[in-house]
Amino acid sequence: MIEAIQLVEADFPWLLPLFVFIFGAVVGSFLNVCIYRIPEERSVVVPGSTCACGQPIRFFHNIPILSWLFLRGRAACCDERFSVRYPLVELTTALLFTASWMQLETVPALLGMFFIAILLCATFIDLDHM
Repeated sequence: MIEAIQLVEADFPWLLPLFVFIFGAVVGSFLNVCIYRIPEERSVVVPGSTCACGQPIRFFHNIPILSWLFLRGRAACCDERFSVRYPLVELTTALLFTASWMQLETVPALLGMFFIAILLCATFIDLDHM
């Protein structure tokens, strides 16, 4: 498995960091859910994401970083403003995951990503609730 990763990196050095960046943004989106719901002792799985007005957020309006930019920081259903923190958590996670991938070997990088996710979640929960 690791040999296959090394072969891909040799031929396409930009491909795996791009995938890691996208994966980090997706994890960052999930971390936003965790940051909001865990202190309230709510499930992070169900129900799906909803707007402040109660309308479900459609999957194509929930693409990490890009949706916030395309919708200009506003909800598609009610035009309510979304916090800039959502794309910042997603972007921070994506950048830290990419840095971990590029600085470390495969297994330590994956472990680093795991700890990065835990620390980001804990940090933002602590900032919200002290």
